[in-house]
Amino acid sequence: MALINQLGNEIPDRWIYPEAGEQGSLGPYRIASFDVLQEFGAVSIEARPAGILLSPETSPDLLAPFLDQIDLVVIPFPKFRDGRGFTAARSLRQRHGFMGDVRAIGHILPDQLLLLAQCGFTSIVTPAEHPPAQWQQASSASTAEGERPQPLLQRLVKRGN
Repeated sequence: MALINQLGNEIPDRWIYPEAGEQGSLGPYRIASFDVLQEFGAVSIEARPAGILLSPETSPDLLAPFLDQIDLVVIPFPKFRDGRGFTAARSLRQRHGFMGDVRAIGHILPDQLLLLAQCGFTSIVTPAEHPPAQWQQASSASTAEGERPQPLLQRLVKRGN
């Protein structure tokens, strides 16, 4: 699996993800579950940059008090037909003003690249069955159609909101 940005370009990934079924840990460039964050109650300066895995069942509202301590929020898509990740990303950006990296992981398709960017995702862990070239092709197709994947915050700033 590779990491791409919202334009479909491959980028380096320095983050350490928790193994399946594990909660991860707080530490520089480590991703921990929200449960771990709640247990500690804060992210220490020594643990920065910090990443949190937001489960589909966890409301972004619960994460809001910690957002100034977090650099990355990873939002999983457990199934193709599960759209809660789009709602979570949009909530983090619009309602809570999160300015860090919002990353999609899981069952997502290159055809969803534009929607992912519009909802506020800034990076995507590509599924093995959809390598970065497919995402770049999707980005090129949307650009050719006159659409440009822009993060939600960029569009709001341009409008003066």
